[in-house]
Parts: sequence; C-alpha cells; structure tokens
Amino acid sequence: MLDQLSRLPAQDLDLGAYKSDFQDNFWKADVTWKLERQVTFKEPSSPSWVAMAEGEWKKSLRLAEEMRAGRMEHQRELDRHGIVQRRIRFICEPPTPYLQWELHLLAIWAELGEQIRILPAETISHLETRSVLPEVVVLGDRSTSPVMYDIQYTDGVLAGARKFTDLDLIQTCRREISAHWERGEDIRRYFPRKIRYLPPPARQGV
Repeated sequence: MLDQLSRLPAQDLDLGAYKSDFQDNFWKADVTWKLERQVTFKEPSSPSWVAMAEGEWKKSLRLAEEMRAGRMEHQRELDRHGIVQRRIRFICEPPTPYLQWELHLLAIWAELGEQIRILPAETISHLETRSVLPEVVVLGDRSTSPVMYDIQYTDGVLAGARKFTDLDLIQTCRREISAHWERGEDIRRYFPRKIRYLPPPARQGV
C-alpha cells in the first residue's frame, strides 16, 4: 500500500500547516514510525548540513555533536510522555554525501533512545516498479487515533505533507513499515562497520 499512497486522496498541507499539525498530533502518540527512502535531501536550516555541503566535514561533525544536548532533552520529554520512536532508513552503498552525513546524526539519535534500523534499498526494488517508496511518518499505534503523513519535498527541501486519517489505510501502512523495520539492522551495529571511518564526502554546494 505504501507504493500507492501518491495516488490516494489526502489533505494537502503546506510547510507551515504541516509543522503545526505534526506538533498537535506528535505528543498524543504512543509510538511513531518513520520510513526514510530518499538518499539525497537539502537541509539549509541545519548549520551541520551546510558545513557538510560546503566541504567542511570536520566542522559539520562538530556541529552535529553539538546537537546532542538538545536531542537528549527531546528524548527526556519523549520518555516523560511515554513515546517510542522507530525509524527504518533505507541506504545505498556507497552512501551519498547526504546519507553519510545523516547517518552520523542518526547514530547519535540512536545512542539517546530512538530505535533506528537500516536496510539496503535493493531489498524493496520489487515494490518500486513505478517510483521509489514515499517518505512516510505515522503518529500513533493502535492505542491512539493515528495520523499519517506522506512528506513532500521541493528540490530536496521539506515543503509540506499529504495527511491521511483513514484508520484502515494507516494500519496497513504501519504494518508494512513495521515489517521493514523488523528486518532491518540496528544502526548501532551498522554505523561503526560501514560509515564511521569513511573519508569525508565530496563538497556539495548549498
């Protein structure tokens, strides 16, 4: 069903509406599920990403590490609310510069409590005969009223989302995401073996 989301009706949210709606629903969730499929994005609001894109890899990693304290506080808040975050991240080898950078961040997030697993993109090639799977976030498991977002990007930059509220559809997609997650490798094992010691990525330009 994930491969059909783009053809299903949904509520279109621009960036501001998506961020507001996401915050309204996030803290009501018991479990959040995120599927990340694309391997190149742009995050101009992140100083660490900007440094990576400009070829300043050591600075990028230093800035990424400086994000740890804020993420730690976020994790404490999640724990207080009883929220579990799970993410399946599809990867390519060799990784794109963006992916190499993001995996350094995700390794920190996993150290702090997010449950992140990794799968090679080729494991879902049979599902991508028309296009790659969408970027999807599901907020809430069976114990809540869940919502689901098909995240939208313009030229690699976050632009908004398409929101779904149909319970049967969300449960079907959540089961699919969960199945991918169950098959994935914990990033805490994958990262030191495949990513940590790679040479700096090529300069991208902002």
